[in-house]
Amino acid sequence: MLAAEQAQQRAGGARTAAVRHRFISRSSPDEQAPPLARLLRGGGGRGGSARLKLYLSMLWLSRNEDAPLYTYPAHQWALLMGLDDPERSGARRIQEAIRWLDREGFVLQERQQGAPSHIRLLSDTGDGRPYRAPGLAMRKATKQEKAANLYVQLAAGFWTKGWVAHLSGAAIAMYLVLLHEQMGEENKSVWIAPRMGQERFDLSDETRRKGLKELVDQNLAAVRKRPLHQGLFNEAYRTRNVYDLTPRGFDLHEYGHGPGF
Repeated sequence: MLAAEQAQQRAGGARTAAVRHRFISRSSPDEQAPPLARLLRGGGGRGGSARLKLYLSMLWLSRNEDAPLYTYPAHQWALLMGLDDPERSGARRIQEAIRWLDREGFVLQERQQGAPSHIRLLSDTGDGRPYRAPGLAMRKATKQEKAANLYVQLAAGFWTKGWVAHLSGAAIAMYLVLLHEQMGEENKSVWIAPRMGQERFDLSDETRRKGLKELVDQNLAAVRKRPLHQGLFNEAYRTRNVYDLTPRGFDLHEYGHGPGF
């Protein structure tokens, strides 16, 4: 967590990472899978989780920057993410993740002889264009441009409280999905239908179930049953699970010391 605190200082004390809605969801099932789903299932076993955590970490460190450039050695990213054996196996996982992100158009890797690669962050929409911070893009934007730059805010506690090291890729994905569905209303309860999970987010039922269960088990979200509205004198009683994110969950709890840990 010391690495995260030092990284936060270098990022100007960034309290959140801005993650565009278009990183998380798509507007139509006919569109390509959104970047979140692409990062998770790009192959390589645990690679999906490492790719997602690394890319989110880059978004955090680029808060309110356009076209950010990183020159950190792989082992420093591994330390930030809490990977095992950061100097060797952890660094290799980072290098594998960077190669994948470069190949798929999420970063541009410029190799330097005898020095760490230069990593240029590309757009979190996955279109391969240079990254532009959504907050800056919102300024003087048209209504359509503002809609394209809507974003959720992932609290810095995700890194400084150690959650980045302990949550699975599925849990992180579903946390972002819940943030997306809240649409800025912190106390809004969310229901994620299986069909929505596939059509809007292109996430499997297994990812949805596993991720939501992990969030509830770690007290980052709460689940309760809400009855479905039915016609009069209908004997069948049906309910659905709705989810509430713990307000300021990552900043409120430190992994290993929060309620129920």
